[in-house]
Amino acid sequence: MNYFMRKDFAVCFGVLLAMAMAAPVAAIGEVQSIEQIAVDEVEVTRGADELQAVLRPHPDLDVVNTVLVFNNVLSATVVVRCVAYGVNGRPLGKINKVKIPGNGLRFILASDLANGRDFVGSTLCHSEGKIVPAAFIAGRILTDTPAKTTHGWPGTKIRFPTVVTY
Repeated sequence: MNYFMRKDFAVCFGVLLAMAMAAPVAAIGEVQSIEQIAVDEVEVTRGADELQAVLRPHPDLDVVNTVLVFNNVLSATVVVRCVAYGVNGRPLGKINKVKIPGNGLRFILASDLANGRDFVGSTLCHSEGKIVPAAFIAGRILTDTPAKTTHGWPGTKIRFPTVVTY
């Protein structure tokens, strides 16, 4: 390895080390901002029967809502907590208790998270069990949207990168 390659490697390593050290600080700031949200907490108990009605195209052009679906793959009840973020990264609303029965399904709507306000943004959810998520944007047409998961200890972190309601 020549001198220039070692120098480039050292610079790259230094940048990566600095980013790794800054990541926990950002995570702590995110947790603090989640706790400071002053919104009404909503408990959601919608199941599969209501989901069938929601996942149909609506003729109204002025209504769009994102459906966030959670499937519990464990035999025990799991609680999911979610926080919605606007396009500027600020928290808009949260839901602290979506109780999903063992091997069951529950869903929330973006309008539940936004407290009736129109918004476009993302949602971050966390559970203490293994959850398989899905997301759909329901309006005049129905389309699926990605849900990113990280399974780890002690649970599942879920990021819905595109959430919209109006």
